[in-house]
Amino acid sequence: MSPSLRRRSTSTFPKWARALLLIGFLSVAGAVLAARSKPATGYEVSIYAATPLAFWVGVLAAATIGVVVALYAGRWGRVTGVGLAGFATMSFAALPFFRGYYYYGTGDALTHLGWAKQMLGPDFGFFDIIYPGGHSLALFLSQTMGVPVRWGMMYAMLTVSLVTLVFVPLAVWVVLPDSKAVVIAAFSAMLMMPINNISTHPHFHAYTLTTLYFPFVLYLLFKHLTRSAEDAALPEWLSAASLVLPIAVTANVFFHPQVAVNVLVFMGTILAVGIAWRRRVRVSHPAATDGGGQHHRLLVGQVLFLFALLVAWAAQYRHTYIYARNVLASAMEFLQTGSGAGQAVGRSGGSAQSIGVSLTELFAKLFLVNTAYIALAGGLAAAVAYGVVRERYGDSNAAVTYIGASALTLGPLFAATFVGDVSEYFFRHLGFAMILVAVVGSIALYHLSERLGGVLDGKAKPLVVVLVVATMCLSLVAFFPSPYMYHPTSHSTEQQFVGYDATLEHRAEGAAIAGIRHGPGRFTDALNDPYDLDLQWSLSGPAASSVENVTRYRGSSAERPFYYLVVSEVARDREVLGFKELRYTREDFERIEQGANPRLSLVQTNGEFATYYVNQRGYSLEPTETTEETA
Repeated sequence: MSPSLRRRSTSTFPKWARALLLIGFLSVAGAVLAARSKPATGYEVSIYAATPLAFWVGVLAAATIGVVVALYAGRWGRVTGVGLAGFATMSFAALPFFRGYYYYGTGDALTHLGWAKQMLGPDFGFFDIIYPGGHSLALFLSQTMGVPVRWGMMYAMLTVSLVTLVFVPLAVWVVLPDSKAVVIAAFSAMLMMPINNISTHPHFHAYTLTTLYFPFVLYLLFKHLTRSAEDAALPEWLSAASLVLPIAVTANVFFHPQVAVNVLVFMGTILAVGIAWRRRVRVSHPAATDGGGQHHRLLVGQVLFLFALLVAWAAQYRHTYIYARNVLASAMEFLQTGSGAGQAVGRSGGSAQSIGVSLTELFAKLFLVNTAYIALAGGLAAAVAYGVVRERYGDSNAAVTYIGASALTLGPLFAATFVGDVSEYFFRHLGFAMILVAVVGSIALYHLSERLGGVLDGKAKPLVVVLVVATMCLSLVAFFPSPYMYHPTSHSTEQQFVGYDATLEHRAEGAAIAGIRHGPGRFTDALNDPYDLDLQWSLSGPAASSVENVTRYRGSSAERPFYYLVVSEVARDREVLGFKELRYTREDFERIEQGANPRLSLVQTNGEFATYYVNQRGYSLEPTETTEETA
């Protein structure tokens, strides 16, 4: 680099910015060391509360410095400031690693762990499940890095989180090549809006993993459409991105076919809009311009390829037909009876109200930032449709039109899953939609910044810094489940794995095992234990809403003389702290530990996981007055 060029570069990147960046990166490093200095020794109902304060101070300082440098330090400041803030965000997403979690994930994540472990053996392979892509990625990372499979699963989710952070701004760059727009999109990606912890999660979850991977597909899709990555050796209708896109959508199908259906509908909508634009140009005037979209490539080959691959792959699996049947049956029932819409919302709302929490408060904690972006995206889509927004990058308006039109095609598909027993699937699709909303919302914020440029360049910049950092905090405070959203964290401890392994190994033949609210089923999946499903009981609902009811629970057979009851610190903290004693109180668990009920006998414990023998004979099923006082 020549001396004059070096002087010009340093003059546009002031010393104060470099000093702040040094402080920022040291803050992240210090935050990570602080988190590692206090590893989790047991279950933590809130990863936020259990993590040392120094971690939060360091990450918040780094994110704030990143925003300040990106706003004040010119072109190089935008690059390095975004890099610092992104580094802080990834450090936050990797917190379960830094805290030494044995495994981060419950429910489906435990079943997926068992499947991934089975894929290492000869009896269970790639074609045995409908979405093997994420498991294959986890195994690749596990074997390459030399870490346990459970960590490979966690690294897989961290990897696709990085994909979202990188390719949301790159997708915006393709259609709106302005560094300010890219910075806005980068900070939008850092909000991690696809994660809602209703049906999309930060732990290993195949649908969520595929959703976070989708920005890569979107980036290639936009490059194909806008004739980027041209190569003189290829025909005019083809580019390098066009050749990579089929590989990307193939991975999409293997990661999760449900998301691939959304992608197919989205790409089909773009194809229809592109054909309509070309027809309009031919009818009106060859030189007419309509946002630039008429000059884009069509997606005929890409749509046909994805459709054929999706049908060929999904048609092999019974799960495809079960899902289609459930969605259709729920939609038909709703049309016939007019009831059943949003059952998942109704259940969550009822549970929240029972512990004194309004649905409005819960909605604000989970979806306030998402709602603001949806409003921004909807406003821009309407403005483009009515010709209000006319700017120098026609590809941007075309992209907004494509995504806006896809709301008309994906909307009914998503709405069909909002009714009946499948209503929780709606929030999966909402997570997918938030990727598209983040792109359009970022473009909308870019237009607002251009309109308000004079104001933002003045004394209002500190207010922008505060607003950006506050928005990041509002969004990321709901990234991990915690009592803040009235839900415990998805931490599965080593004590649970060891406890369940010992209980399953030493159980009496034919004995049932019961768990508070959740039975042992997920851990039998994770441990690959071939345990009879009829002997895995979940004690939940009004039939088992107290310890007294638990001790008289008969499960699927009234003839069983006994069963095992497993009680862990996870269950205790989940019920007492996470669910605010909705069904089981602190006193219930204390009575179990104190042996107050003669039906219960302690079999084994490792400090955080205990197995009890529950005698079903020799005592009256109706509690006596003495039992009622002590149990």
